[in-house]
Amino acid sequence: MRNSRNAGFSLVELLVVITIIGVLIALLLPAVQAAREAARRLRCRNNLKQLGLALHNYAENYSALPPGAIVSRVYRSSGTANYDPWPEAVSDAPGMHGTSWMLQILPFIEQTALFDRWDFRRSVLGNRAAAETDVAMFYCPTRRSGVRPEDRQIMFPKRAPGDSFVGWTAGGNDYAGCIGAQNSFANPTMSSVKRPFCGPTYVYRTDMRGVFTPNLATRFNEIADGLSNTIAVGEVPRCQWSGEAPNDYWGPCHTSIDGWAAAGANTLFDTAAADTTNDVGQLGGFNNDYFESAGSDHADGAHFTMADGSVHFISDRIDQTVYARLGSMADGQIAQLP
Repeated sequence: MRNSRNAGFSLVELLVVITIIGVLIALLLPAVQAAREAARRLRCRNNLKQLGLALHNYAENYSALPPGAIVSRVYRSSGTANYDPWPEAVSDAPGMHGTSWMLQILPFIEQTALFDRWDFRRSVLGNRAAAETDVAMFYCPTRRSGVRPEDRQIMFPKRAPGDSFVGWTAGGNDYAGCIGAQNSFANPTMSSVKRPFCGPTYVYRTDMRGVFTPNLATRFNEIADGLSNTIAVGEVPRCQWSGEAPNDYWGPCHTSIDGWAAAGANTLFDTAAADTTNDVGQLGGFNNDYFESAGSDHADGAHFTMADGSVHFISDRIDQTVYARLGSMADGQIAQLP
């Protein structure tokens, strides 16, 4: 009579197998995550490439790039210009605009149907059905695929105490146009410019303006510092709500820092060099906490589209003076990408 016994794993053998599998997963997971992020970065880069192509196609049709914003009035004096898009963007009055350059390029990124829905006799708020529409090309896949719950705190917040809040659930953006090499959104009377705000006006220097300027359509021959040396579009960070009273004028997010349709800091950024000599710390810069800055969720930098349509990943350790000059299109202080 033959002896027989059930074949199987002992507990020790099973634990060894589980341990080996765990080690393999631990070794492979970073590689898988890195591969996924590489794919997301490639898609982000392609988004910016398509935006650059759209801008060139727009310029071919209209002989100039779209204005950075469309507002009723821009006040210019002594080398600066003041503009305030938000009263228009949220106005119910006829003839109000407050729209961004991103609206103008919709027909050139296969979004003609969305563009045709826009009533140009009304403001952004008056076009909410169209403005609150996701455009996949306007999102960086590393960050998100749409407006997240936390982003809704910064979609059309209050302009002043008592204003009604309009919480949108779509229509966000992770890319913006460069307004120039200066602190373009801070009112000099405000003591804190680290937080976004909308009132009473935004201020920018006309001698250091970038490709996208309110009410001005830039021609390529005006970019005297060179198309390959001038930033046109880049990634922008999203303001993070810190838990204070949501959407309050004096809270951490004074104005929208999200949304492709509206003009202002949500669709424009500057390359102002870091300034650590004042009481509010850096003004502008790159990948910092300031609402006016470029930045991304990628490690070590962000993607930018130059005025010639080329796309480059710029390290956030770039020399601040070089970075600032890349944002100005015709100040004579030419800088080249490192």
